[in-house]
Amino acid sequence: MHMYIFKNSKGFYNNYFKIYDVKQKKVKFTGLILILMFIISLISPAPSNYLKSIAIGYKLKSCDNLYDYIIPLISAFTIIYVFYQDYSIGMYELITFYNRNEFNYIVLYRWLIYSLAFSFGSFVTGLIYYRNISFLDIKNLLLSARFIPNILFLCSLVLLIITVFKNIYAAILILTSYYCIDLLSSGSMFKIFSIGANTNNFYYIISPEYYILNRLILIFFSFVFIFISCKVTAKA
Repeated sequence: MHMYIFKNSKGFYNNYFKIYDVKQKKVKFTGLILILMFIISLISPAPSNYLKSIAIGYKLKSCDNLYDYIIPLISAFTIIYVFYQDYSIGMYELITFYNRNEFNYIVLYRWLIYSLAFSFGSFVTGLIYYRNISFLDIKNLLLSARFIPNILFLCSLVLLIITVFKNIYAAILILTSYYCIDLLSSGSMFKIFSIGANTNNFYYIISPEYYILNRLILIFFSFVFIFISCKVTAKA
């Protein structure tokens, strides 16, 4: 990684790729994943009887695992990849030095670039994935948007662990542990904090209120995790 010294943090914003992604590998990787998501949504859409099946209590894991678990996991590992060199060669110290605020906007913007890219990609491809049920109406929009909290939660969780412990491997360990336990327990271990609310059909098997609360809690803690991450990486 090339390191450029600027008189103020504006240099970091104007020279993003020169500092954080010299060969644009991270952006290209993200773009490749989004293209794969689009292809999968085209060739393997959800069945037309999806809503009827979950309404009678079925768990359509083969349909929802992709957006509930797989895409959020890839998104979180992308965040780890994005911040890897910061903590492997001590780049975070330079970023902290050039931050002139009590809140590290450089970290925030870098996190937003990739987490929002995956959130937007998940939403758009989700519209196509659920097209056999409905397309470009309220139902279609809700079916697609319901997975975004999972991406935000996992991406913010790994950023919190990385910035607090300043250790990439701690983030990998906690992420994979949470992911595997939640997946294998069908959401029963973490319950209201589970990312598998759609796969495990919380809405009909437990209650609509429980499902909505789950989605709101994940979003709330995503904001909390990001706030803490940007505060602890700010210049003392």
